[in-house]
Amino acid sequence: MRILRANAFLGISLLAGLTAGCSSDDRKPVFAVAGQVLYEGQPTPHALVTLHPLDPADKSTPRPHGSVGPDGRFTLTTYRAGDGAPPGEYGVTVEWWLTSARAGTAEGDSLPPTNRLPPRYARVETSNLRVRIEAGDNHVPAFKLSR
Repeated sequence: MRILRANAFLGISLLAGLTAGCSSDDRKPVFAVAGQVLYEGQPTPHALVTLHPLDPADKSTPRPHGSVGPDGRFTLTTYRAGDGAPPGEYGVTVEWWLTSARAGTAEGDSLPPTNRLPPRYARVETSNLRVRIEAGDNHVPAFKLSR
């Protein structure tokens, strides 16, 4: 019985130590970020916006991301839904993966999703989209994408 208690105590202590290393204290502070994505002047519902840190020395910076709503607007998430992004300079990518499947189409009967945006917007090196996140609320200018 003592061995079982000792093993249980050891297991709980180990688990507590591991979770302490993954606590929210290790997280960077984040600030609200909202924006809009338009392609040829129209909203891009369900597009994915991702921020990529431009500082190569900071490998630990997370990649905030957000899904675009029906009106083209998005908010960013880093740790929890809609919490924002850490301050810094970022390159931005946008991808808009849609399928041509119709309601009632059997699985496997339609083509796989395709990115409806030009491929240049999927790469930081070619998107030419940049944003600076500051402490406080951030309303980034609309990303106006074109062919």
